[in-house]
Amino acid sequence: MQKLSYAWLVFVMGVIACSTSNVTVDQGLYDDFDLSSYKTYSFLDVNVDGTHNESFKLSVDFLKEEISKQMVSRNLTEDTSNPELLINLGIVVEEKEQTRETSLATDPFMYTGQRNYTWQSQEIVVNKYKEGTLTVHLVDAKTNKAVWVGVVSKIIPNKQEKKQAAIEDAVLEVFESIDKNRIN
Repeated sequence: MQKLSYAWLVFVMGVIACSTSNVTVDQGLYDDFDLSSYKTYSFLDVNVDGTHNESFKLSVDFLKEEISKQMVSRNLTEDTSNPELLINLGIVVEEKEQTRETSLATDPFMYTGQRNYTWQSQEIVVNKYKEGTLTVHLVDAKTNKAVWVGVVSKIIPNKQEKKQAAIEDAVLEVFESIDKNRIN
């Protein structure tokens, strides 16, 4: 039974790793957004004081670094005193459980000689994981209105190196979505 659970976990994680998560953007709402019309940007404060998790704070710093790399590669400069574009990051981390339903084929009942036995199918937890959702608001500093908003969700790996790779992928997907908007 444990081999089956492990095989199922490996399969699911493989599917998740190979699949690309999509950035969700309200269709039609930001069609006229063009990142190249901005020259400077700055981050709005991300409140990480409520968490005592040093790993989370490191991940937020790494997230900002990756976004900065993407902004610089698109000829934008960070300017904390008078930016044209503000970046607001919303980060939600949820603990989730992967479950499966028991069946007679994989989880048979054991008869012990009494006549009052029953067997019921039930949901059992086979894996616990964290899922992170990143919402990126790009805000025009003059009008103080969102000019582009995108949301991406990813499974958060346990190891810091893998967390950084997941962050890089998520940021790349966000900027590919921004670029695709400009091409269309």
